[in-house]
Amino acid sequence: MPSTRMRFSILLSGLLLAFHAEADEALRVGDSKGLYHALLSAAGELGGVDYPVQFAEFPATAPALEALAAGAIDLRGAAAAPLVFALAAGANVKAVASLHQDGQRESVAILVPPGSAIHSITDLRGKRIGTNKGSVGHHLLLAALQRDGIPVSAVEIRYLLPADAKAALSAGAVDAWSTWEPYVSIAEVEDRDGAVVDGTGLPIPDSVWVASDIALTKKRAHLIDLVARLGRAQQWAHIHPDDYARLYASQTGLALQVAQRIVAHMDAVFTPINGGLIREYQSVADLYLDVGVFRQAINVSTAFDSTIWPPSLAPTNGTSARQ
Repeated sequence: MPSTRMRFSILLSGLLLAFHAEADEALRVGDSKGLYHALLSAAGELGGVDYPVQFAEFPATAPALEALAAGAIDLRGAAAAPLVFALAAGANVKAVASLHQDGQRESVAILVPPGSAIHSITDLRGKRIGTNKGSVGHHLLLAALQRDGIPVSAVEIRYLLPADAKAALSAGAVDAWSTWEPYVSIAEVEDRDGAVVDGTGLPIPDSVWVASDIALTKKRAHLIDLVARLGRAQQWAHIHPDDYARLYASQTGLALQVAQRIVAHMDAVFTPINGGLIREYQSVADLYLDVGVFRQAINVSTAFDSTIWPPSLAPTNGTSARQ
């Protein structure tokens, strides 16, 4: 069976070939389980677009950002950790808008199977935890361990893509799985997995939308337009969560209960890039340096572009949260 890296290389090569013909005209968006396509469709924001919009599925943000840096896609949502890892690898990408969340952060969680003896972070000592390296799940695990004073060496981290981690948890090959939506809700509803901890109260920064430097130069007008459409769609979803969940369930085949939980956990508002967000992302890079994942410090300040914020998208109350 081909390795995860080989499978991704094949995927990336296919994407490059598939999108090459329309690369100059289309805006190519990296998706996850159809979330962004369903969001734009449900809100009616794909109507009246005067350029092609293409969607490509990725199992996690880390490989999506590799595709972004390689020119296979133009835009992708990302949490802090994947963006920081992409920067460490030399990716020429920039965050262009933020997705601000208030209250609970249940969109990321460390899950255990039914009947597990693991009930707290302390119980993870000596246990095997599956997660994707450089993902928000990876970040959640490190942040939770740090908060409770548990060294990373006290656990065994196994780096797996979501489908492999899910299978490993079901088979008992790992004891816990640190992951994100939509995988959290799917596992909790379909497999009855339980959350040992979620992102609430932990330093998990808001997510961002990330564009390639090439797209920022060659497709700036398209990017400004689509970010505005995504922002309006997010506002619509906040007011019409059930409509969004029903369309998302119908497009993906997920149970309506699962789709409703995903939509509720990912309720957010678009906000411009600001200094507070950049400082939070720097703290994530510093954490990876502190625990020895990075060998040298990463300066994230150059990976943000505030000029793409659409004039038509009014700032929301969330913009003042991190000035």
